[in-house]
Amino acid sequence: MSFNELVHPKVLAPASGDIVLPPGFGGGPSTGSTKSKKAEPVKKPSETEMDQLKVKKAWEMATSPAKSIPMNLIMSYMTGNSLQMIPIMMTLMLLWNPIRAIFTETGAAFQDLTNDRIANELLLPKVVFILCHLANTGIGVWKLNKMGLVPNSEADWLAWKDAAKVVERLVYSGN
Repeated sequence: MSFNELVHPKVLAPASGDIVLPPGFGGGPSTGSTKSKKAEPVKKPSETEMDQLKVKKAWEMATSPAKSIPMNLIMSYMTGNSLQMIPIMMTLMLLWNPIRAIFTETGAAFQDLTNDRIANELLLPKVVFILCHLANTGIGVWKLNKMGLVPNSEADWLAWKDAAKVVERLVYSGN
């Protein structure tokens, strides 16, 4: 291929002048068609349709915290149970962020969707929103328990009780 062919390529004319336009590209002024179609105006959704859309959006917002539960479980399992900076900070974030979201974001998230007609229908999505955040908090409490930071025996609460003895055994299986 020469430089001249690159600069001035040969453009072949189509064999047929009736090329079908793709869907959505017909009837424009550049196509040369004389038929003009008037676009139908989009009808405004009724109040009941808008309320149904608002309830659907509320359910999407309510279940959005549940999407992070599998990842939080995997990350909690993978970080181990040692008392190091990253597992402790991750666990504190698992506790702090959902609790903060329950108290500050629940009302604000559903505020734009609320009206008098669907106030009762938005109650269940709000409860699901709170339960999903409590599930994330539960993952944080489970992680704290695995790290040994949750007081769950009498010796953790009472000074006169002896702490549980951890028995470690070393078995030598040499020949």
